[in-house]
Amino acid sequence: MAEYRDALPEIAAQGAGVVGISVDGPERSEALRQSLRLPFPLLCDTGRRVIEEWSLFNREEKGGIAYPAVFVIDSDRTVRYRALDRTAARVSTADVVTFLRDGSGVEGPREPGRVRVRPGLATFALALRNMLRGGIRSPRS
Repeated sequence: MAEYRDALPEIAAQGAGVVGISVDGPERSEALRQSLRLPFPLLCDTGRRVIEEWSLFNREEKGGIAYPAVFVIDSDRTVRYRALDRTAARVSTADVVTFLRDGSGVEGPREPGRVRVRPGLATFALALRNMLRGGIRSPRS
C-alpha cells in the first residue's frame, strides 16, 4: 500500500483515486493507515462479504484474509482491469499508473505486469513485530 501512497499524485493526475479494503476492524485499519501514512481510506470488511463476493477470500492465511488485488473501476462502475495476486508476485504500481494514463488508446491499454516480491530481513522483522503486537488470528468458525 505504501507504493500506492507514493504514486498517489500520478494516480490523481489521471483522475483516479485509491481505496483499500481490509478484513480488519476500524481501529486496526486506522492504525495501519496512520503507520504507513496513507492519504487514502481503508474500508473495513469485517464480515468478509465484499472479499468473498469478489473472489478475493484467502481462507488459508491468518484465519481468512483478502488476497492482494488491484481493481481499476471506471466512474460508471465498470471494472476495466482486475488483478488477483499472491504474496510472491504482484502488479507493479508503475504499470497500473501507465494503464490509467494509456487507457484511452485505440488498441486499448497494455495490462499491467507482475513483479516478484522478495521480502528482505526488514520485511520479516516488520511482519514479526506485527504478529507480536496483533497476535495470530485463528480461523473463524
